[in-house]
This record gives sequence, C-alpha cells and structure tokens, in this order.
Amino acid sequence: MRTFALVLIQDSMKTKKFLIALAILWSSSVSARQTGFYMSALSQRSDSAFSCNVTAKFENGRFIQYTGCTIFPYTKTSNAKIRLSFDAEETPRFLDFLKKVRDKYAEWDSIAKANHVTGYSKRMPVELKSKGGIWSIFYVGNRPPRSTFDMNKQWEFLIPFFSVDANGKSRVQWSTSKLEYTVKGGSLALGTSVEVERCSGGEFVFTSVKEIQSLIDCFDVDRLKEQTRSIDNLFQ
Repeated sequence: MRTFALVLIQDSMKTKKFLIALAILWSSSVSARQTGFYMSALSQRSDSAFSCNVTAKFENGRFIQYTGCTIFPYTKTSNAKIRLSFDAEETPRFLDFLKKVRDKYAEWDSIAKANHVTGYSKRMPVELKSKGGIWSIFYVGNRPPRSTFDMNKQWEFLIPFFSVDANGKSRVQWSTSKLEYTVKGGSLALGTSVEVERCSGGEFVFTSVKEIQSLIDCFDVDRLKEQTRSIDNLFQ
C-alpha cells in the first residue's frame, strides 16, 4: 500500500508540473493580426481595393509561424468580391512564391529595358501548386457568400506571366480560375431549374518591384511582433 501510494504521489506531482508548464507556455503564446493594403497596376481604378490580412503566432516575443492569410484581389465582375484564404502551411509557401516573382520580375524587367524589348510575353519559371489549404469565397451583390471549394481542385497552379507592351512598359500578372456556384430552383416541366452564379477570377497585376514588395510587406514579422507588444502593453 505504501509503494502504491508513493507512485500515486509521484504521478500526481508529474501531472501538476506538466500542467504548470503547459499553463506557462499557453500564457506566453500570443497571436497577432495585421491588415495591409498593397499596390497594384489596377489600384488606380475607382472600383478596385486590395488588402491582405495576415496572422501569426509568437511565444515569449519569438516568431513561431504564420497561422493564416486572407487576400482580397481585384475581379472584373461588377458588384462582386473575392476572398482567398491560405492556411498555416500554405501561407509561407505563398510568401516564398511572391519573393521569387519579385526577384524574377526585377531581373527580366532590367533585361527588357537594356535591350529595348517591346511587344513580348512569356510565362515565368515560378509557380505555386496548392497542397490543399487554399480556398476561395466570392460574393455577388447582397447574395450570400458562395464558397467552398478547395483551390487544390479548381486552381491547381499560380502561374505568373511577364509581358512588355508596345511602349516598353513591363508587368507581371496572374489570376485565379473563374468561379461559379450552382443554385437549384423550382421544378420545370423537364426537371429542376438551375441558376448559375459566375464570377471572374481574382487578378493580380504589378508593374514594378515596389508594387510586389508592398504585398510582401504585409507579412513583415517585425510589424506583427509590434502588434503583440501593443497587446502586452494593455496588461501591465
């Protein structure tokens, strides 16, 4: 009985220490969120708005990982909005993709200017294939949000294209797949009526390294860390 009691006491102490350690770890974990607005060649249009919401996890002021990203790109469909969501695994991959696009664009833009290239287009050797953690939701007018397919099925690749117009002005752009949602209605003589809501894909268009960098800056860890400091300052 004494041996059994001793084991119970030891197990109880281990459990207590584990719970204390877990509580300390939990209390030191902070989630930060920031909303950034990025530039685009489409930004000059009155009906375009671009924003990027990024969340991240910190422990004791140390960056652990991005936990998600939501982007609202431009769409040609009037009275519509598109929201792209990246999970914790896809967010750093998307950031890496943006950096590669920025660097390749800077390289090709310099080559085009040095050689006076005009009227040219080529696919960039950069792409991002979803592993299953990218989703798209679109809104048309005041109707409910239409969602919900995994972009791994509908939007397998993000493929940017570099182009130079007749005046020697370069750009890089890519877009998501066109989106549609089928709504079943009442019965007709030959079956069920079907309404299909469609929305053109979300578009990304950049005409300078500065514009691409403005989107990358939304992921800046120091800015996210500053958000955690602001939260900590509330509780003194």
